[in-house]
Amino acid sequence: MTLTSKEKIIKAAIKVFAAKGYDGTSMDGIAQAARLTKPMIYYHFKNKKDLYLYLLESYVERFCNRLQDILTAPRDHLQILGMLIDYYDESFRTNPEMLQLYQRETVGHGRFLEHLTERYFSKIQHQMAAFFRDGAQAGAFRSSLNYDLCALTLPAILMFHFSNRNVIQQLSKSADTQIATTEAIHSHVLSLFTAQSEGSGERCPQ
Repeated sequence: MTLTSKEKIIKAAIKVFAAKGYDGTSMDGIAQAARLTKPMIYYHFKNKKDLYLYLLESYVERFCNRLQDILTAPRDHLQILGMLIDYYDESFRTNPEMLQLYQRETVGHGRFLEHLTERYFSKIQHQMAAFFRDGAQAGAFRSSLNYDLCALTLPAILMFHFSNRNVIQQLSKSADTQIATTEAIHSHVLSLFTAQSEGSGERCPQ
């Protein structure tokens, strides 16, 4: 499949930004990686900030839209929780470089974090908190949960596990060999939020 010039720019920019960060990336470097001229990049994007924000917002919008779809799916709360875990797993497996950009903005002092929070993160935070509140009222989750903290804790746990696979695999050699498996993560996350799943060792039904 032949890529358009814009698609080549996007593909190259993701790789360069992921490797060097925003400050370490130049339009020259992106042009070289895309094997295009700088004027071609400026034809599509007015400057580096415009290109970087385009990449971030395109990804974050798709990511949050999918989270919203999952949170409103016609399933029970435990099934939805399992679907959320699977989506984070899939996202880190299929698009690791874009996830690096995402993490740069959310884990460190991202220069566009305020913008992303106002436009995307705050909405999904409220929806996630409502999901835990409704689940607790339905008896699926523990009633003692702090719903707002749960909405922050779940993504943090999943991002840690799925973005540090190599570290966890190495740790599993001297600890529990099962801690690197997706099944173990499912069981562990369920045990954090639900009373009935503690000690079951079973993965959430799909």
